[in-house]
Amino acid sequence: MIKRLFILILLLLLTLGGAAYFLVPWNNVLEKKITQFLNDRGIRNVTFQIDSVGLHQATVSDIKIGAENPLALQSVTVQYEPKELRDGKLRDIVLSGLAVRVVQGGNGWSIAGLDDLRKPRADGAKGMTLSDVIDILPFAKVEVRDSSMQIEGKAVQTTLPFNMTLTKTPETAIAMTVNASNLTSPASDVALGLITINAKPDEKRDWHGTWSLESLDFGAALPVPVLAGGGDLAYIGEVATLKGTLTSADKTHNGAFTVVVDTGASENNTLTVSSLAFPFKEGVIRSKNIVVPFDRKKNITVPLSISKVSLDALMQTLTGSRVSATGTVSGNVPVIIKPDGTYTLGKGQLKADENGKLTMPAEIIPGDTEQMDLVRQILENLHYSLLSASVDTSGKQGVVVRLSLEGNNPDVYGGRAVKLNVNLTGDILDFIQQNAMLITKPEQLLKQETQ
Repeated sequence: MIKRLFILILLLLLTLGGAAYFLVPWNNVLEKKITQFLNDRGIRNVTFQIDSVGLHQATVSDIKIGAENPLALQSVTVQYEPKELRDGKLRDIVLSGLAVRVVQGGNGWSIAGLDDLRKPRADGAKGMTLSDVIDILPFAKVEVRDSSMQIEGKAVQTTLPFNMTLTKTPETAIAMTVNASNLTSPASDVALGLITINAKPDEKRDWHGTWSLESLDFGAALPVPVLAGGGDLAYIGEVATLKGTLTSADKTHNGAFTVVVDTGASENNTLTVSSLAFPFKEGVIRSKNIVVPFDRKKNITVPLSISKVSLDALMQTLTGSRVSATGTVSGNVPVIIKPDGTYTLGKGQLKADENGKLTMPAEIIPGDTEQMDLVRQILENLHYSLLSASVDTSGKQGVVVRLSLEGNNPDVYGGRAVKLNVNLTGDILDFIQQNAMLITKPEQLLKQETQ
């Protein structure tokens, strides 16, 4: 997309440069020269208005390229000196009000009004690189002012207002700013702060630079604080790579990522989250090496490393605030994200970091047997010495969290130690199931320890 945009700018600039060389006082003659210049390069359906042609400056306005949904440009101003102009050189060029419309269709992304430029060349040659374009541009500096890029995709819509400066002397460089804007999707709106981009070519004619983002606010869609960040970028051949980090002001939320956009092979376009960390229920959740293809058709597994999460907060979430506990748990649980955006848990396990207490109200435990009555009494005040929670998704009940407990209730059966399994499905305590090691008789449900 970036390459094609610069090709368009090249054609416009060369058009004006070639026309200015043949400066005449009659606008209609100049219009014919510009039109012929574009036609010779396969660019048709172009309309424009010549405002002025002088000894040091020429201005063309109301430019539209393309028959349907044209690429629009309010004005182009070319500054020159007569002596330099004879050598085919220009000074400063100003493009104002460039309106680029980028649309995602059945055949991928395209720039409105530039369909002809997307077609392969008859000789099979590759298009020009960004460095190739800049080498042949007959100017010292070009400024793009008060312009915008409208993006219309299946998952996101936005208008990005931008300004850009491209210089050739004393060294080649690009500086670009994108003003504050909103990304709109069916699920939410995301607010972007000021974006700055600076890049230069290296000795291999590959482009490298830096970027920064003043703020990123997900609003109500995601309960995280405003993020800010920056990093490195590269544009090598047809592949653009963006690397960087995003961090909240209090450092509690942070992530590192890489975005790859390959204009020659869209199947290579991916987002890779190399690291991610955020607070969760008084603890911290971390993840790494998450690969998300842009054209996602398969499930994505996100491995979560959970550290010292409040067991009480976790149990109340799982059971609808009916079970309370003390202590924290740590472990690993994967989240599986489906192509439609829904998600489920994969197989994982959490373990208590230290001893604690678990309280289950008797009325939520089903069963009328003597055994279950004893279980109810024990779980009303279980002092656990071991607690682990495993996630099982293999059964018909969907996601089941299996609690394995060891401990005692000091007020029941002499405070002797017990082992129990508790199965939780969703936010409902479905049933209490005894550990396979235990026999179903009440007196054998309790494992006596030496006092």
